[in-house]
Amino acid sequence: MSSGLFATAAAAQLTGGYIDNRIPYLTIDGIFADAPAVRAAALALPFSAGTAHYPGRVARYPAGDPSLMEFLQTLVGLVAREYLPRLPSPPDGKRLTRVRGVDTDFAIVDMHPSELDPVQSAPHTDAVPVFGLVYLNEEPRGGTLFFKPRMQSVAAPKRAAYPRADEQLEICGHIEGRFNRLAIYPGFILHSGEIAGDWIESDERFASPRLTQRIAFFF
Repeated sequence: MSSGLFATAAAAQLTGGYIDNRIPYLTIDGIFADAPAVRAAALALPFSAGTAHYPGRVARYPAGDPSLMEFLQTLVGLVAREYLPRLPSPPDGKRLTRVRGVDTDFAIVDMHPSELDPVQSAPHTDAVPVFGLVYLNEEPRGGTLFFKPRMQSVAAPKRAAYPRADEQLEICGHIEGRFNRLAIYPGFILHSGEIAGDWIESDERFASPRLTQRIAFFF
């Protein structure tokens, strides 16, 4: 167990499941020894606009923190040991055997559904084949949804809303967004944050935002 803000908890529980009954994901419940402190420190960071189609804001923790570096090194070992041997090759056929780098930031989703552009209203794939997410919300703020095209779909106009099942896409996997849960999943499967409820259409999205720590694994 590391020491400092990003210390991991000795009692953290490793479990997992499958997306579409075939693609594995991992979850670790109780990952941080002091998750409220991590949330408070993250929310105190200077957030700014994310990438062009991210529906919220992002912030980076100051570089060089020893406990954050140790945390990321622990996750690299976990992915290499527990996840890669079970993960099928991504669509490009490249077999993932070694993590060559890792990066992390914090992200807040706070955009009203009516403000979303068409890309934000659709699920996406990530630029990396393996992605990690720590859910840092004690209030219900949703987890992660995975999608696949319906066998027989009907074209329908896209509405300004966060991604959900519709005439063209069905949900084929779900990771519950429990507080202090780390999820590790394939970035090459269509997915989206599970953003629903009254909070995203009220001032709650600012007063008590949906906060996650994002971890990208490079190969």
